[in-house]
Amino acid sequence: VLTGTVKSVSRGPPQEPGWAVVSVLSLHKSGGLALPQPAKGATLRLQLPCRLCPALKKGSSYVLMGRLGADGGALLPPDAFVVPYRPQQQQVLGNLSKRPCRGTP
Repeated sequence: VLTGTVKSVSRGPPQEPGWAVVSVLSLHKSGGLALPQPAKGATLRLQLPCRLCPALKKGSSYVLMGRLGADGGALLPPDAFVVPYRPQQQQVLGNLSKRPCRGTP
């Protein structure tokens, strides 16, 4: 789970996935995603398997929860959790980053 600002979106030809470049504002749960520390300000390239969804707008900030692809890259499938970021959400996201994952002992 991360919050980030979309820097660019490339949809590409119909048979190929699109890409979104996101500038990371904060990282709440990395889930194995390799990002430099501190993550703030890092640039992340997200693969978009569906050319039309999720609808991302250049310059807008979002809370993003995707998956890791087979190659270890960031993947944002159509069913990914994507909502516009609002500063009021920062406390809830901060609490999320402190909680352990359910899958770990």
